[in-house]
Amino acid sequence: MLSRIQNYTSGLVSKANLLSSKALYYGKVGAEISKQIYLKEGLQPPTVAQFKSVYSNLYKQSLNFALKPTEVLSCLKNIQKNELLKYGAYGIQLIGFYSVGEIIGRRKLVGYKHH
Repeated sequence: MLSRIQNYTSGLVSKANLLSSKALYYGKVGAEISKQIYLKEGLQPPTVAQFKSVYSNLYKQSLNFALKPTEVLSCLKNIQKNELLKYGAYGIQLIGFYSVGEIIGRRKLVGYKHH
């Protein structure tokens, strides 16, 4: 019985070691590719002023919509069919990406493992 537990444990440790080495390798590869893209494209993080500008505009718009809900309703009533289809397609894509991430995370197509 003890040898069976030892064999199971050693197999589990070797699989975990293999998975961790693969994860480390692909993490380093992803980091190097990202670094090359960052340098070639001349990307840079946003400045503090850009952050403040974006979030202050977002705050002002959300405050305006909160104070004047009739404007929100009028915007929703005036939406065109093509825009509605476009946003619906974006929503379907987001749901698809989320679902693929869930499938990868669970390592199963349907359901979770029972512990």
